[in-house]
Amino acid sequence: MKTLFIDTRTFCALILLCSFLLASCGQKAIVAGNVLNAENNEPLALSVTGTTGKIEDSVRLNSSGRFSLKYEFGKSSFPVFVTLSLSGKNMVQLLLEPGERVEVKLDAKNPAAYELSGSEGSALMKILNDKTLGASLAMDSILAALKQYENTPQYEAETERANKELSTVFTRHKRDLIRFVVANSKSCAAYSAIYQTLPDGPNVFGKETDALYFKILADSLETRYPRSPYVWRLRDDYASLTRASSLRNLMEKAESSGMPDVAMPDATGTPVKLSSLRGKVVLLNFWSSRDRLTSTNNMELLPIYERYREAGFEIYQVSLDENRDSWLQTINTQKLPWINVCDFAGTATYPLKLYNVTKLPANYLIDRQGEIAGKNLFGKQLEDRLKEEFKTTIK
Repeated sequence: MKTLFIDTRTFCALILLCSFLLASCGQKAIVAGNVLNAENNEPLALSVTGTTGKIEDSVRLNSSGRFSLKYEFGKSSFPVFVTLSLSGKNMVQLLLEPGERVEVKLDAKNPAAYELSGSEGSALMKILNDKTLGASLAMDSILAALKQYENTPQYEAETERANKELSTVFTRHKRDLIRFVVANSKSCAAYSAIYQTLPDGPNVFGKETDALYFKILADSLETRYPRSPYVWRLRDDYASLTRASSLRNLMEKAESSGMPDVAMPDATGTPVKLSSLRGKVVLLNFWSSRDRLTSTNNMELLPIYERYREAGFEIYQVSLDENRDSWLQTINTQKLPWINVCDFAGTATYPLKLYNVTKLPANYLIDRQGEIAGKNLFGKQLEDRLKEEFKTTIK
């Protein structure tokens, strides 16, 4: 018998080839099964769930109803939400991971009663969809009962009763989803739950008090799927909800003068409160180092600032920048001497909403008593207003 010898380089190459082939096999998922009561030659498609609805694979069903579809993950290894649709009508939502083979049994006449195996995420999605279907049917039943009272004297009273019942169903459903999210926080099925919207209704999770659930889920999913787009979105929405909460608190604490306070870090990272400038005439100015018009406005502000600063004029400039280096570079290049603050949240920075700023450049002039004395004053208009404020001190 001959002995087969393989040199080290050849052996390593074979190992690498096998690893590549195994990895390649793992970068797709198969969805197979049977569709009952489908029309002959009816199209069945597997598409990405969402606005784009990109079709990944499709097949024409024959009389047996058997099908096999595949999803190619490419370089991505993150789970993906897909939808099985029959003749363009969505039938089943799945959550696929690389290497899975999912078996689906579907009845075209009763799509909600589908069965599946081979995918833990898809099984959780079925549980989630069943919960949502139950809540939707309960709400539909309440609304159908209310419709019978249209154009009757009882309609107002019945509407009040129906709203209470709808609120009870919504609250019960939300509590059910909270338990689902917490129990399945390492599955992207929980991600689907936290962004769920009932038919013709708002997001189930969308209040400031829901921020904690976004953080819990983001922290949990990051341990399993680090740097995934799911984690990024959860963290972004957590930040938005907490900023909204901060904004609400600021509005509630706003002084009767009508000047909501702002506290943001300056170029050294030290928080500076707008209210700390009480007693001065302050220009609250919004700008961005990337915006040419606001940079030009800075050049107009410089001589005005130098003329009135000794009399008690100050500029509190809020930047919409997201990059610290470009912000600091512009401040240094333009030699801006006033207070410049930035939280690098871009257009999501809370003072923008607090002062209802919709475009740049924008500013508010605040007098010594903290009252808003003017809005969007530039050039000569600003200087004329400052002359009035300082007429007893400026000759």
